[in-house]
Amino acid sequence: GGAMTMEPSPRRARVGEPAADPLTSLPPPLLDGILTRLDLPYAVRTSALSRAWRRRWEALPYLCLSFVDNPGTAPLAVDRVLARYPGRISNFSFHVDEHSFGRVDDWLVALCDRGVRSINLRCASPFILHSSLFLCAQLTHLKLHQCGLPSLPVGFTGFPMLKVLKLGLVDFPENGESQLEAILVGSPLLETLNLHFVDVRGNDAYSNAWVIRGANLRSLTISSDFDYDWQVKELPCIDEVAIDVGNYVSNIKFRGFLASFAQVRKLSLCACYTSFTGGGLLETLPCTFDNLKSLTLWTHFYEMPAIVLTFCLLRNAPNLEELEITV
Repeated sequence: GGAMTMEPSPRRARVGEPAADPLTSLPPPLLDGILTRLDLPYAVRTSALSRAWRRRWEALPYLCLSFVDNPGTAPLAVDRVLARYPGRISNFSFHVDEHSFGRVDDWLVALCDRGVRSINLRCASPFILHSSLFLCAQLTHLKLHQCGLPSLPVGFTGFPMLKVLKLGLVDFPENGESQLEAILVGSPLLETLNLHFVDVRGNDAYSNAWVIRGANLRSLTISSDFDYDWQVKELPCIDEVAIDVGNYVSNIKFRGFLASFAQVRKLSLCACYTSFTGGGLLETLPCTFDNLKSLTLWTHFYEMPAIVLTFCLLRNAPNLEELEITV
């Protein structure tokens, strides 16, 4: 018989050969750009995507910690991130409740050391914050809701980069009016200031005169049910003002207060309080609102002073383009 010839067996494909990882070839700056755009939980989860992404979030140049829209977030989540991540925290937002308020002081100390740019704290119940808040010199945005501020530390130099300051239901210590004035003076770049039911009296029954000023302030919102004896000076760039000062609107000083904003382009005014009659009729103003383009009024027409104020404002706004009245 003839010799038996053997067919060469087909070569088996190797099993377990890792597929090429397309994520590994991405340059580090691109990886950082992707991760910094993700919310923190998603940034951490990317560690499971690829060897190149493993713990990559810990090497980012900065990190954003935003939990303000998630009430009930465990404080341990913040503690773990601050322990593992050594870099800069650019943004810190948190909804503080009874489970986390005991950790806020330590967080503020850590944030001060990390060059934080933005802080947003919403507190479920009031408590006094740590004074290290005033040492966060790189802040550009500061929003505080329902908390107390400590006294300014000795040598306070201000917030040289702060552009937005929003305080809601915030209590100041004794001589709070001078403290708030010092914060404003120490924030030369401030563009937006919101004071919503802020108490500057401390334990005092009355407040001392103080000044709202700002060379770059463009937007000012004041809501208050108490006359804090504020004065407005040196607002050359002011463009938009919203005022809701409750019973204070009946005070004779309101004429001068309103005249401080003669150059504004947009004005919102709430004058719908029944005690508005206390200060007599506001028939004239010591200024004309030549730049005013938009006027929003919350008022009522069942008392003469409110009606007179409305027509007084309209007479003094010759270039008005938009008018909205809510009765």
